[in-house]
Amino acid sequence: MNIFFKTFLKVFTILLSIVAFFAVLIGFLSFIESNTTKSQFTFIKGDDSSENKIAILKLQGPIINDLLNINNIAYFQIINPEKVRKKLENLKILQPKILIISINSPGGTVAASYEIYEIVKKFKEKNHIKLYFHTNEILASGAYWLALAGDGIYASYGSLVGSIGVKGPDWIYFDKPISMSSGIFGNAIETENGIKVYSQNAGKSKDLFNPFRQPTKEELQNIQLLIDDIYDDFVNLVSKKRKIEINIIKSKIGALIYNSRQAKNNYLIDGEINLNLLVNKIVEKNKFDKYQILESSNINASFFEKYFLQIFSNQKLDKKIMINNLICKNLSINISSIIPNYLSSC
Repeated sequence: MNIFFKTFLKVFTILLSIVAFFAVLIGFLSFIESNTTKSQFTFIKGDDSSENKIAILKLQGPIINDLLNINNIAYFQIINPEKVRKKLENLKILQPKILIISINSPGGTVAASYEIYEIVKKFKEKNHIKLYFHTNEILASGAYWLALAGDGIYASYGSLVGSIGVKGPDWIYFDKPISMSSGIFGNAIETENGIKVYSQNAGKSKDLFNPFRQPTKEELQNIQLLIDDIYDDFVNLVSKKRKIEINIIKSKIGALIYNSRQAKNNYLIDGEINLNLLVNKIVEKNKFDKYQILESSNINASFFEKYFLQIFSNQKLDKKIMINNLICKNLSINISSIIPNYLSSC
């Protein structure tokens, strides 16, 4: 019995030591992260003593609020309102005169896109700085909505811009299903008068998007009204900010995607130019004799997530699996823009 207790105490002590070690390590990393406000923006070039600071904030990925179902954020890039808010709060200490948001995004949920738009707009107004948006790949839907908060929008040659529209949910109806199965070739469903579905709900249309019944005309009209309402807000904002007539946006521009040259011709952007040349143009316009460029990388992963979770992760996460889990399953109803490159696995 004494041998058992001695062995148990040794094992318990070792486990306790391991737990204590990781607790201290996590606390240490969190402390470092909380005290590295300025290091989040790296000096790139120029005169580091100059007060003419140009900050470049890089954002990439779909725009969403919900992070709860992501297994490991460090492996997948997203744009999240709270992360953007924190980054801009940290940026206040540096007091830049110019902020360039370099963004590549296919859009995202309506709520998250609008929230970040408001965050960025208020930051610009409160801190009295010039704000420009630039993309070198894609600026669509909710991302374009966000870019309307700036004083100018620019795109590199070959980038994609547009998708001024709001995508509602798809209602997939399996007519008279009799069996469902899954195998190595994927899921399958056979239909023909066989399966009855009983659903307990309180409230008319509470089982909205039930795939085993057809939508009613009233339900479809209601969903369309919701989408039209948001679409009108989007179009009115584009019209106001880009000085484009509403009827031209709706009838000519529509919700199509345009390359950089077409976007310029449709007045959706102010110029076709790469990021480095845009910086030079801003320096020349503001007549900065001396200046410094500060740059921030993508903001999604914290210090802990970048260095700790990746080292101790038990599996290598496949990007397609992450996209499928995050977008296809969790955001199929709320996503406002679907770009094949991001959603090819759906």
